[in-house]
Amino acid sequence: MKQLLIKQAIFLPIIYFGSIIIAGFFANEYSHLGQHASELGINSNKSAVILFQIGIILTSISLFLLALGLLINFKNRFSISSILVFAFGVTFIFGAIYPINSPWHGFYGLGLFIMILPFAFLYELNNLINNRTVHRISIVAGFLMFFYLWSMIASLDPVNYRGLTQRLFGIVVFGWFSFISYQLNEVIKKKSYNLN
Repeated sequence: MKQLLIKQAIFLPIIYFGSIIIAGFFANEYSHLGQHASELGINSNKSAVILFQIGIILTSISLFLLALGLLINFKNRFSISSILVFAFGVTFIFGAIYPINSPWHGFYGLGLFIMILPFAFLYELNNLINNRTVHRISIVAGFLMFFYLWSMIASLDPVNYRGLTQRLFGIVVFGWFSFISYQLNEVIKKKSYNLN
């Protein structure tokens, strides 16, 4: 059962992107290419707003479960990572409750720390997984997250394609969550197999 806390996060990209795509079908005058996902939360179509909020809340619940799974399955090894994953989930709850114009929407920028999560994860990973691909993907993901967030702050994110760039950022973030969840799930399976 406790393995499922990690395993469920493999499907994070489907939860996040699925809800945005479905909400986008209902939205009035919405462009996935040119608008941020959070703009679905202020759309004139109430169905789009509700679908967006449900999807974002489900995304946060999945992040909370992953954070709990890291603690339960690996004890203190991933304490920093689990705190960062949990806090990222909190920013999603605030993003669902508060509209995009509110400073509470992103919980005053708390989610910016997402760019250090892959590096914290690698630090805590230590020798648990000796797969260089995990290290490479985590480093690349961390730098891509930093680059996107920096480009937004520096106003370099192209306005007409901000929806596209945010989706690419989402692929990096949730793809990385899915990837490390799969890798950690494999570690848990091997560990339980070796105990039997």
